[in-house]
Amino acid sequence: MEKNILFITTDQQRKDSLPCYGLDFMQTPALDRLAQGGVVFDNCSSVSPVCQPARASFMIGQYPHVTGVPDNFRWLRPDSPTLPRLFSQAGWKTTAIGKMHFHPWDNPEGFQERIIAEDKRHIFRPDHWTLFLEKQGYRRNHPAMVPGYGESLGAIVSPLPERLHIDSFIGDQAVEWIEGFAAQDEKKPFFTWVSFNSPHDPYDPPETLADLYRDVPIPEPVGSLEELSEKPEYQQKIIPFFKQNLLYLIDYSRMNALIIRKIREHYLATITLIDRQIEKILQALEWTGLLESTFIVFSSDHGDHLGDHGLPFKSTYYESALMVPLIVMGPGIPSGRRNRTSVNWLDLHATFLSLAGIPVPDHVQGEDLSELLKSPDQHWERDAFSELLGSVMVRTSDMKLVLCDDGTGELYDLKEAPLEVHNYFHDLAYRGVREELTEKILKHLLAHSRVRSFGGGRHPTDIQRERCFAEIKARLEAEGYPGL
Repeated sequence: MEKNILFITTDQQRKDSLPCYGLDFMQTPALDRLAQGGVVFDNCSSVSPVCQPARASFMIGQYPHVTGVPDNFRWLRPDSPTLPRLFSQAGWKTTAIGKMHFHPWDNPEGFQERIIAEDKRHIFRPDHWTLFLEKQGYRRNHPAMVPGYGESLGAIVSPLPERLHIDSFIGDQAVEWIEGFAAQDEKKPFFTWVSFNSPHDPYDPPETLADLYRDVPIPEPVGSLEELSEKPEYQQKIIPFFKQNLLYLIDYSRMNALIIRKIREHYLATITLIDRQIEKILQALEWTGLLESTFIVFSSDHGDHLGDHGLPFKSTYYESALMVPLIVMGPGIPSGRRNRTSVNWLDLHATFLSLAGIPVPDHVQGEDLSELLKSPDQHWERDAFSELLGSVMVRTSDMKLVLCDDGTGELYDLKEAPLEVHNYFHDLAYRGVREELTEKILKHLLAHSRVRSFGGGRHPTDIQRERCFAEIKARLEAEGYPGL
């Protein structure tokens, strides 16, 4: 029997947010089941701690400096040999459900079918979730329409009932798709990507879950904004960017301990909401007899600072933004095992092709992890690389170096000072380490520039976004956002 591949992702979920990574109080029975039934990777890093670059690299199997997509508002060249395109050409049934962050927003990118529920803040997209809400008598609004939005810095209670939340919609659509696939008695296998929106901001659990983690020992943030004086300029631009962004309208320099606590409570509550959807998906696979023939891979594109180092969201190489969960369960994979090899989101491209028996093209970078899935006791000595516009990172087992194109950088001792508060970039005692890691970055950039590039790049804005921004500006002038 041919094997299926079900790729389940969240958006902006840091690694240390699940029981299998140490957060014992989390209520995530479905993800616990995957961890107990498969292999948990302890050291999976994002190829780029921003949405579109990470997803573009996964889709094409190349690092951002090769794809031409090192930041948001960039995308791959049309008709590039994306992963779903390769699966479709090999005769697989391919479907994408949820948030993809492609350009244009409804671009199939090789998937034969898309059920679209895009970014929570993309209120200007007439996607399938928006149309679903309208049929139910609801409207998709700017989150600033919710009272308390500005005061809580985006930690709100969703105005929608749980059954209508964007992640519930994605879960229900995934179940419906699985049941439909089974009913058709398809002879070909499927590659399906189910991509949830949460725990990405706004941190908006439904009322039924909003207080779930009010009294639990949530870890406090590490560091503070005071660090920025010895950190590169790119970090200093994060808070001003979101303050000016019309889809956010929040000044995150106002974060304090109480607000960060609420943000973290709501963030974790949306993970439990997603876990409920994954439980429904697992039940559907069982009921249809597809569970035993399906590889289930769970991960996230990047993490979230949640106030660490005084910062919101992502766009740095701190552990909270860089490290993500990766759990794999499926046919022939040992249960209840862990692997400590340094792996990368980019590796999933080659791994999926290998699991499917599809030849891996020469342009694909990253490693095939299928041998680690068969024998998780193996350990490969590898360094992790991650990239953003204007900067590159290398992470070894105990050190991390970031080089920026303005000559600044970051150096952290993950063994002796794992909180990454102090920057050792100019510390003379670390000069030898800095030089050694700089050489690793240079070799990385040069080696991976030898392969074929498909010429991605910046794309223009679109009329839907421009109309939305004009409406937001007009509403702001009229003081029409109750949440602000």
